[in-house]
Order: sequence, then structure tokens, then C-alpha cells
Amino acid sequence: MKGSITKFFGQALTGQGLKDLYQEIAKEAEEVYFLKGIFGFNASNLLKEIGYFYVNRGFDIEFFYDPLFENTVQATFVKGIGILFLQSSKPSIEPTRLGTRDHVISFYDCLDKGILKKHGQRLKQLSEEAEEWHHQLFDALRSAIEIHDEWERQTRKHMDWKALEEHQEELLDQIFDGMLLNKTGTLTHRLFGTLTPVGARDFLQNITRNLERRYFIKGLPGTGKSTMLKKLAQEALKRGFDVQQVWCGLDARSIDMVILPELKFCIFDSTAPHEYFPAEGRVGDQIVDIAKHCPLTKETEEKIQEIEKEYRGAILHATNYAKLYAEAEKEIRGIVDLATDVSKWKKQSARLFGK
Repeated sequence: MKGSITKFFGQALTGQGLKDLYQEIAKEAEEVYFLKGIFGFNASNLLKEIGYFYVNRGFDIEFFYDPLFENTVQATFVKGIGILFLQSSKPSIEPTRLGTRDHVISFYDCLDKGILKKHGQRLKQLSEEAEEWHHQLFDALRSAIEIHDEWERQTRKHMDWKALEEHQEELLDQIFDGMLLNKTGTLTHRLFGTLTPVGARDFLQNITRNLERRYFIKGLPGTGKSTMLKKLAQEALKRGFDVQQVWCGLDARSIDMVILPELKFCIFDSTAPHEYFPAEGRVGDQIVDIAKHCPLTKETEEKIQEIEKEYRGAILHATNYAKLYAEAEKEIRGIVDLATDVSKWKKQSARLFGK
């Protein structure tokens, strides 16, 4: 029987910069294979081949995707045996346990220096363009977060925090129903969405497909959704449950989802840009409405409309810069692929199968 594939983003473009969770994911692994080199898209193809190799042998795997390019994988994690294969030229992670957990596989010798030299001037130009668009992208995202913070300040003024706290306690009782496990809970971390060159994208449907209960939180910005999720995660850990915190793709300080695998349960922020509703006929889907605890005045609603318009403009700017950044990066990676010696690549890649 074949294994399953679960999809996450490996990195997120946030208002606080590029965020990845590879340090945390590596802590879950028994072995980590660091792929070192200057890569084009061939590294993604290799990581997918590795994933399918293990899926066809019955292992569940996780693919971690690049936010810049659709269907481009940065890492593959084989569940059960705990092997992480990671393209480590881009993510901010280096081996820390060489000789035990960590292995380095270098692909630098697979590059044809003559071809790189031939395209050297173009690579230099593209690198400078990419750096400029990268700078503009994160400037726009920082601006978007600042605007969003003002949006949150407007809603907080009208929030009934006591009612929210009572609602949270009722929710915790409903979820756990007094259950305690005789073990220590484990905390893991993932990313399920991010801004991309074609707008906000997420893998929520794939991630939650096998869960029996899905709770959809509906609420305004700044009304305690992320805080409530963090509190729920802490309570679950205290009760001995394993917890997966799934982080926000725009604000690196916030979480958007909590998954409790042992309960086949998740609860998540189901507002834009990842707005979902219960599926027809799916019994375990339920809305958690906390918007009712934040009645706005007409004056505040009008103020928020202006803020939201400004926020959407900043996100549009960021999306456009992400597209330009990706275009430059795409050409760079294409040249690197062209300069890759296929025979050397295949020889080095063969070491990664059947571990």
C-alpha cells in the first residue's frame, strides 16, 4: 500500500522577513541530509523523486514548497523513519550534528564552470535585479503589517475580552472533555500558507483532509484568534497531547492553526486571505464565531474600510514585487540547470535513495 503526501510551505514571505521552520523540523528527524550547492529547479525534481520513492514503499511523507514557484519543493520529510532531505543553499540552516544525525551531500562539482562563465554577466545582472525586488518586496510587506497593526488597534477598542475568555473556556471543555493522556505531549511546527507571486496560497485542504473535526474561527483582526490558538496549544500539551502549531504566512509572530493528531482535530483562523467554510455533509466541521464579541460602531467601521483599502494596496504592491523577484530567480535557476552536468548529478543523487 502506498503512503500519503502532505503539503506545507517550507518558507513564508512575512512582514518580518523570510520565515522558515527548518530548524524546528530538523529536531523531529533521526537523520538529515543537507543538499549543498547552487541549485536550479533540478533540486526540486530530485526531492520529489525521493518523496515518491518512499511513498511507493508505504511511507507517509511531507513535501515543503517554495513560496516563489508553484510545485517547487525545498525539502522532503519521510515520516515514521524520520529522514529529512533538505536543499540547504537557501534555507537558513546548517548541519549541527555531523557524525551522528547530519549528512552533507555536495553538488558543487556538478556545475560546468565554462557554461557559468559564459553566462556570468547575465547572472550578475539578474542577481542585482533579484536583490532589488527582494528589498522592495519585504519593504511592502513591512508596510502591510504596520497597516494591519492599525486595523487591529481599531477592533481591540470594541472587543469584549471577558466574553471571549468565557467562550475560550467553553471551547476547551468541548474539545478535551476532561481527557488527560499519561505521557508528555510533543510540540512541532509547520507553515500552511504564504504570499506568493500570484497572491496568497495555502494547503489547508490537503493538510486537513484526514481529520475528523475541523473548527473554523471567524473573527476580526486583533480580536485574539492567534492568542486563543496558542492558549489551546498550551492546554493540549499540559494534557499530554501532541500539538502541531501552524504558523501565519504574513505575520511571523502569529499562528493560524493548531492540529491535535491524536484527536484527529484542527482549529484554524478561517478569515481572509485563507477564508474557508464548513464542507457540505462533513459532520465534524464547525464554525467558532468570535466576531460576535466585537460589535463595531459605524465610525469604526468606516475607519476600518479605509485601513483595509490601504492594506490591500500594500499587499498588491508586495505581490507585484514577489512576481518580479520570482522572474529574476527563475532565469537564474534556469541557467544553473543548463550548467549542471547530468551524469555527475545522477551519480551524486543516487546516494540519496534507499536510506
